[in-house]
Amino acid sequence: MLNKLGRRLCIALSAAVIGACGLMSGPETAMAQSGIAGKKVIFVPISMGISLTEGWARRMREHAAIYGYTIDVRDAAFNTGVMSELLAKAISEKPDLLVVHNPTVQLLSRQIKQAEAEGIKVLQINLQSNQPSSAFVGANWERIGREIAEDIVKECGKDSGKSGKVAIIPGQLTAADSVMMNDAAFKVFERHPEIAVVSNQASDWEPEKARQITATVLQQHPDLCAIFGHWDVHTMGAGNAVKDAGLEDKVLVYATGGGDSVACKAVEDKVLDRVWSYDADGQGRDAGTLIDLLLQGASGPDGAMLSLESPMKIIKAGDTYSADLCWKM
Repeated sequence: MLNKLGRRLCIALSAAVIGACGLMSGPETAMAQSGIAGKKVIFVPISMGISLTEGWARRMREHAAIYGYTIDVRDAAFNTGVMSELLAKAISEKPDLLVVHNPTVQLLSRQIKQAEAEGIKVLQINLQSNQPSSAFVGANWERIGREIAEDIVKECGKDSGKSGKVAIIPGQLTAADSVMMNDAAFKVFERHPEIAVVSNQASDWEPEKARQITATVLQQHPDLCAIFGHWDVHTMGAGNAVKDAGLEDKVLVYATGGGDSVACKAVEDKVLDRVWSYDADGQGRDAGTLIDLLLQGASGPDGAMLSLESPMKIIKAGDTYSADLCWKM
């Protein structure tokens, strides 16, 4: 199901909608001609207060200001029970569109289905439910998992002179990114028996827990070759454990993330070695554009879910490194 949801769809839009999207001669003109001024959008993220969601909200609000609709943010503060309650309340308010950030593939699936059935369009951002909706914008997790695994094989595999031992640190094992990245990575590792995954423990997105997991793994496997963390924020905890053990020149720390300036600083400080960035700032602009179009009646071909894949940047030390690869709030 996740692979089906994750495929990139060609966005089929009418000439009228495309024309409305291009009306950028000024905010007043855009509001007058788009027909979406006064509409209501509710954004329910896993948590605010992190660069990922703050970056998205900033860009979505910019679009709302141009077109005259409202963006109301409901912060779940990393509490899945609260998130379900917030989404239920949001659905009861009958907004024109919901933006949801799924903590797991199952948690919000029933409510996403309910909202769509009641005529409320749902845009899923970066983390997918196993329930399709009107649209999705976010990273290609299969690609990220595959590319990082291939790089780990190159650095830790046959003829590398290294142990081939790898530790994986997901945020949550049932989160869409973790499910898809692990699936893709293990497919690569299965073709390379010299690679051994010695740990696959979730940190619940907490840097300190990732640090503790890593410290334990390093005690058990001091010859560890690489760590694959599923989000740069908590993976920095893992990277700091590697530095505490004095192994920063021996253990490669891989991460994914939104690519803000903190990620670049972590690479500069040798806390993270390589970050596959999906550019949260760009994702926010893409989400804003999709919201504009969905509010104007855009839909996928034959009712399929519209999907926009986020472009990828690889941030790592060396000749290709530049602080300009990262964005600032």
